[in-house]
Amino acid sequence: MRHFRTFIVSALFLALFVLFASCIFAQSDKGETMSQQHRSKIAEVARQLVVVAGKDRNIGEEVRQIAQDQNDSNERATKAMEAVETRGKFKTLLLGTDYKNIGALRSELVTTQNHIDRLTKAKERATSETVKAGLDAQIAALKEAQSNVESFIKENESKFSFLGWVVRLFNR
Repeated sequence: MRHFRTFIVSALFLALFVLFASCIFAQSDKGETMSQQHRSKIAEVARQLVVVAGKDRNIGEEVRQIAQDQNDSNERATKAMEAVETRGKFKTLLLGTDYKNIGALRSELVTTQNHIDRLTKAKERATSETVKAGLDAQIAALKEAQSNVESFIKENESKFSFLGWVVRLFNR
């Protein structure tokens, strides 16, 4: 009878361990969706900026350059988001989030804010109300994308970890 109890306790322990491990190692589709949504949203904003740039000679070249720079920034931000999303749950639980890529995302947020500021100044120099309205729409879309990235950063920074405080201490 004693061996039977030991066997039952061992089997329960093993089942709990397997259940716990499967929860930790399971990948979430939510994160991958976030990076893909960001990529497509910013790509659409850049396309629309190029269309708006073609309508006004005064600011056309500057808006095209901003669209190209935002596309480049978008690729860097998307890669950083994907790296954060695909980090193993066990590693995140033990060491915390991927602070290197979170820092890269913060840098891209500053770049996006600079692009928003440049577009706002360009809008003031635009001659056509249609162009101004188009720039307003794209500025709003960039601000929304920026807000989504900020939420992504906060969500990933607040994940529980056993040794995250040690990692942050050495990253400073």
